[in-house]
Amino acid sequence: MRRAQDLLGRREFPDPGEAFLFQAEGGIVAADRAVGAFVASARAHGGDIVEGRRVLGLRPGDDAVEIHTEDEPYRARVVVVTAGAWARGLLEPVGIRLPVRPTRETVAYFRLDESVPVPTLVEWDEPAGYALRSPGQGIKAGEHGAGPEIDPDQEGGPSEASVDRLRTWIRKRYPAAEPEPHLVETCLYTNTADESFVLKRRGRLVVGSACSGHGFKFAPLIGERLAALAVKGAA
Repeated sequence: MRRAQDLLGRREFPDPGEAFLFQAEGGIVAADRAVGAFVASARAHGGDIVEGRRVLGLRPGDDAVEIHTEDEPYRARVVVVTAGAWARGLLEPVGIRLPVRPTRETVAYFRLDESVPVPTLVEWDEPAGYALRSPGQGIKAGEHGAGPEIDPDQEGGPSEASVDRLRTWIRKRYPAAEPEPHLVETCLYTNTADESFVLKRRGRLVVGSACSGHGFKFAPLIGERLAALAVKGAA
């Protein structure tokens, strides 16, 4: 089995003169498996999962909140809103201004031998970039917060300029990877000015915006915080 240094195509990494912070205990989260675990846990504790229902609006009252969907309405004593890029538009009609800016970011996948682990990189250049192992896909690479501000209801494709920069970066940092991406896609960021999170309660609405492209890994802790806000004074 080849060593990680050989797989990267270089024996000395980083380059002489470059400063890097190495976090030995770092890792990656498989998002689909994590979400599946969260859903399974919710069901095991008596929760009902309703999918494929688009929320059209909220109507907070003194004793409950009405949730209007494309189908039947729902009522709840407290509603937790974690709508990502759609949260701002959902909350503004009920008087809550969420200081977030949705952007469309470009992600590219490059084939790379999966026989040995390779390091996850976060490089705070301009723009910042990241790359990590994506099982079955090779290396997933993207630029952090480089995409344009968008309307999340409007379709949009990847940025060719971003893909070009990612090609160049991958050739430098992972030269053993295939130079051309085999898959390019987009994702939505919901950005605050300082990349912090929004976790607050207003009346019977709890707002959760784990923002700016780095919130998913904190999902269990954020869920606990939001649950605590929902339970407090929920009667």
